[in-house]
Amino acid sequence: MTPYLKFHTMLTGYRRYRLLEAAFDAGVFECVGAAPVTAEALCGQVGWDVAFGGRALEALCVLGVLDEAPDGFCLSEMGTIFLGESAPHPMGGTLAFEKRLFDAWDLLGETLKRGERVYAASEKSDAEYKKDLAQYIDAMDEAARVRAAELWDMVTPDVGQGCFVELGFGSGAYSLAFLETHPEWRGQLADLNDVVGLFGEKQKAHPAFGRIGLSCVNLLDETWDLPECRGADLLLLSNLVHCQGDEETRGIVQRAAGLLAEGGTLVVHDFYRERGEIGGLYDLHMMLNTYNGKTYTIAEMRGMVEKAGLVFVGDISLPSGSCAVMARKE
Repeated sequence: MTPYLKFHTMLTGYRRYRLLEAAFDAGVFECVGAAPVTAEALCGQVGWDVAFGGRALEALCVLGVLDEAPDGFCLSEMGTIFLGESAPHPMGGTLAFEKRLFDAWDLLGETLKRGERVYAASEKSDAEYKKDLAQYIDAMDEAARVRAAELWDMVTPDVGQGCFVELGFGSGAYSLAFLETHPEWRGQLADLNDVVGLFGEKQKAHPAFGRIGLSCVNLLDETWDLPECRGADLLLLSNLVHCQGDEETRGIVQRAAGLLAEGGTLVVHDFYRERGEIGGLYDLHMMLNTYNGKTYTIAEMRGMVEKAGLVFVGDISLPSGSCAVMARKE
């Protein structure tokens, strides 16, 4: 990619999102599948003008989410994976959630001037909070299931059975993926009370649910009452440490290290600031949408795990853009 083409891609990235958003909102991906649909029929179903809508459908082919055949349009390979009616990794929730983030990003310039978070979400009722929490977890789950497969393909335990612990587990995608492929392991998961409740409702039919113990905890508390999580052979902190600042994160890593068994491994999976555009931009995303969240460098996280008394093992970059730092209690 030439310097100008890279710059142009950055400059016009919003056009790709807006086209994808318009097609998703209109229901294009619900109306088109593996069998071709003519532009006239498809535009008629979603309420688009045929002439203008046909041009949009051709642009979706350029993006790679649709394919055009002589007798109409159908989902491409990528569209089938992420947007189809029976998509194995549906991303509709993520698309819907991204819309809620625009207001904060509109205030980036003012935030940089003030040196503090400017955007503040409006106060919510308890019902609104629970609805937003469920939408957030569902959106994060869509990406988590993709990254979970990548993570456990690259990080494998040294023993055939043991105790797996995840703190701040969210949707539980990482834990379920691990326990499903390691049937001799048992799991202990801990998160906020509302998150635990949602997980219990949604995943009680999962094959691995019977091997999971659930605990409620606020990970920002200076002490944790988690006796069930002690003796962890493998402990995961995934997409968690970016939510708060240095002091809080050091405390979380220190307390997590204390839950490990001798020889146990800590995995800190997250976006790291120097590992590509995703990590760098995610740092600003935390600047705009959290009180003091940030992404860390690999060196900063290595310093934290070593200060917690662990031995740094290494780091692994996942194909989808995140990274796992690993440390062991010896």
